[in-house]
Amino acid sequence: MGQVSLGVALPLFAALGFEACPLPTALLSTHTGGLGANTFHDLTPEMPQILQHWQQLDLTFQGLCLGYLGPNALQVWQQWLPNFKATPLRLIDPVMADNGQFYSGFDQHYAQALGTLLPQATVITPNLTEAQLLLGQTPRLTDWTPVQAEQLAHTLSQQFHVTTVVLTGIPLGNQVGVSTYQAGQTATVQQPRQPGHYFGTGDWFASVLGAALLRQRDLVTSVQLGMTFMAQAIAQTRADHGDPRFGLHAQGALVNLMATLK
Repeated sequence: MGQVSLGVALPLFAALGFEACPLPTALLSTHTGGLGANTFHDLTPEMPQILQHWQQLDLTFQGLCLGYLGPNALQVWQQWLPNFKATPLRLIDPVMADNGQFYSGFDQHYAQALGTLLPQATVITPNLTEAQLLLGQTPRLTDWTPVQAEQLAHTLSQQFHVTTVVLTGIPLGNQVGVSTYQAGQTATVQQPRQPGHYFGTGDWFASVLGAALLRQRDLVTSVQLGMTFMAQAIAQTRADHGDPRFGLHAQGALVNLMATLK
């Protein structure tokens, strides 16, 4: 409950014509923000068996998208991700922190361990807090400029040997930005900041970005599509007076995205 993680990614990829194969790391009754004491059932013991079966089927994937993992699932992917080196898109969203602090259950040790996985990605999509924690920095959340954000994206690319970095959630005055670094080229896309905090926004954005890249859109265009999607979904949620704990009212934004990527 709450429109995050696989609950966001699966319907979006399906609506855009992709056959998504889920590999869940855990089953929760709700997400972990503001909905009380959620249940949690660890599914990582099943992951190697599922991956082994997929390997026996000799499957070929267009893309691989990893999001919220946790320590146990991270260990599984540290072992198995090299088997997917022929997959053209390997997108890792290093979900572990926001607003200057780690999520519950994560710490700097986890950030360091996650950093060992990133060199196997073709694209990473950290938010501003996650980017700084991955580099062992104390998060700074104010007084950013596009040039500084682009430099941070470049530093991540160099540190983790990732060709493409998409840095999200950059506060730029009354604007919010996404800064990119790809093969020596930088860019920052901005749009007006909207009030409120909505769960699952990073999951929606990473899924839109991954789908657009799979449809052969260039990086900046894919970022623009993701930001437009988020703006439309947030605006609709506010218009509907939706409870932000239960995620975005994204149906209209999804219909528009389907038309754009048809």
